[in-house]
Amino acid sequence: MRMDQHEPRWQNMLAGITAQPGYLRDGAARALHALATGLPLRAPSRVYLVGCGDSHYAGLATRFAFERWSGIPTEALESLEFSRYAIEDAPSDALLVAVSKSGRVVYTVECAHVARERGIASLGLTHDPASPLARAASMPLLCTYDDSGPGPGTLSYLASLTGLYALAVRLGELSGRLDQAAVSHTLEALAAVGDDLTRTLHACRDGAARVAANLPTDGLISVLGGGPNYATALFGTALFIEAAAYPAAGVQLEEWAHEQFWCTRPGTATLVVAPPGASVDRAREHLQAVRDIGGYAVAICSGEDAETSTLADAVLPIVPPADELLSPLVTAIPLELITLAFAQRLGPTVTVFDDERRRVVHFRQLYGSPDQASPGSDAPAPRRLSAETVLP
Repeated sequence: MRMDQHEPRWQNMLAGITAQPGYLRDGAARALHALATGLPLRAPSRVYLVGCGDSHYAGLATRFAFERWSGIPTEALESLEFSRYAIEDAPSDALLVAVSKSGRVVYTVECAHVARERGIASLGLTHDPASPLARAASMPLLCTYDDSGPGPGTLSYLASLTGLYALAVRLGELSGRLDQAAVSHTLEALAAVGDDLTRTLHACRDGAARVAANLPTDGLISVLGGGPNYATALFGTALFIEAAAYPAAGVQLEEWAHEQFWCTRPGTATLVVAPPGASVDRAREHLQAVRDIGGYAVAICSGEDAETSTLADAVLPIVPPADELLSPLVTAIPLELITLAFAQRLGPTVTVFDDERRRVVHFRQLYGSPDQASPGSDAPAPRRLSAETVLP
């Protein structure tokens, strides 16, 4: 396969990365909050954030914001975990928030169906108003943006994060935890992250290319993150897999010391997401440990954080928002740039974007049918729908 056949994918990925500052700066969070205000929401006793892949990671990244801003206990679960397990004990006054860009992921749609069976309110956060999720959920929250085309999702992930943050603000209003001044301040802070993203992009471009050039092509690459940025580590790992077909490992910050530490040695790389916040001290300890045993240590940290920077072999400087809860909006950018450059370095790789057989099998696993990804196909997904069967 010629390299030029991959160029549209790289161009789409880069377009998604560079569109992110404007998306936030132009008021996406305020617009989504306004849409949420128009929905028949009530303050629930519990919130379940469900999704698969990037959509699940968006829930993991924002769950602390939901709890902090609304005071409502919040869980972020992979869709199958909710629809087959957590649903059994979910209170009837809970709120299910199901996230899917396409709105066609079978087991995320299943969550909305089983919630309806139990009388649990559900909100579908999706890009497609005609999708099965939008129809199955009690209320849709449409997350619109200019899709950059086939390729690893970057802007789509930011849009999911933004939609969830906006919803968390709305629930904070409904619970009484946030007054109007706090609501306005939080929405302004979300828009201001657009400027942080612009500065981060400029600061990281050259460094991301250098890191990508130094990553091993036959050794362990681990991506670490804690708190809201555990999700960032998982998202970065997904990009290594989707862009470069490279089996990186996404690791919760503390768990690295208990597991991947033993596989870390010369010829391996460890990327540590370390914005200012509650776990930066542990991130520093891990960076030191990686270097002590001969691994390649990369820090994703504030450009003003000299203490963290001195512990790494390479630094990707970010401009973090003041609130660590919002940092996942920024920390993904260096990983997006690294994985893009790394994929280009490796050259042609066979992924779902290139291999027709792989595409068919992949779409069957996610959507129930290879045709389910097309805009004209929106068959519903009842509970227990087989990943090999589409029911009318």
